[in-house]
Amino acid sequence: MELFFALFCFGGLIVFVGGLFWLLFNLVKKRDFRKPGIVAVASLIVFILSFVGFDYTYSNSDSVNDEGYVSSSLSDRTQDDNSSSDSSELSSESSSEKVKLSLNEEYKTSTFGIKITQANQNWNEHGQSLVNDATIPSLAVSSQNGLQVTVDYTNYDMGSFLPSIFDFTVYDNDGKAGKIVNQQDGQDEVSKGRTGTTTFWVNLPKPYADTKYVEIEYANAVFKINLEH
Repeated sequence: MELFFALFCFGGLIVFVGGLFWLLFNLVKKRDFRKPGIVAVASLIVFILSFVGFDYTYSNSDSVNDEGYVSSSLSDRTQDDNSSSDSSELSSESSSEKVKLSLNEEYKTSTFGIKITQANQNWNEHGQSLVNDATIPSLAVSSQNGLQVTVDYTNYDMGSFLPSIFDFTVYDNDGKAGKIVNQQDGQDEVSKGRTGTTTFWVNLPKPYADTKYVEIEYANAVFKINLEH
C-alpha cells in the first residue's frame, strides 16, 4: 500500500510540473490556458491526496511494528518469569527437608537411584589392602576409625551413571563429618535401566566401636544406619 501511494504521489508531481510548464508556455504565447491550468490543478490535488495517503499508511505501519516489538518484549518477559519460576522451584526442592532412609532402602528419583547396602568394618579385599597402609598415608583406612560403605546405584533415565564418592558425606552420631578416603572399588558407569555396585571408605572422627550410628548424606537423602559392634 505504501508503494501504491508513493507511485501516485510521484506521478502527480511529474504531471503537476509538466502542467505548470504548459500553463506558463501558453501564457507567454497568449494561448488558451484553461486546459493546462486544469491539468496542473488536478495533478496538484492528486499529489496532495497521494502524499496524505502515503503518510497515513506509513504511520500505521510504524505503529504496528511498535506493537509487535512490545508484544515480543512481553513474550520475552513471560519466558524470563517462567525461567525464574522454574529456578525457584528447583531451589525450593533442593532446600526442602531431606528424605530419611535406612540400610537397604533406595533413594529414588526420576533419573537415578541410590541404596546403601553396607556400612561396617567387614572389609573386602580392596579394603583390607588399605587398612593401616603406610605406603600412602592419605589413602590409609584406620583399623579403629575406618568404615566401609557399599552402594548400589541404578540409572533410571540418564546417559550413563556412576556416583562420585565425594558427593557422599558421612557423619557420626555426634554430627561430625568423617574424611572420605580417595579410593573407590567399582567404577563402572551404567547405562539406562542398569544397576552397579561401588564401595568406598571413610575415617570417622572417633573409633568405630564408640560410634552408635552414622548418617550418610547424598543429594536430598539421609541414610541413618546403626552400626554393628
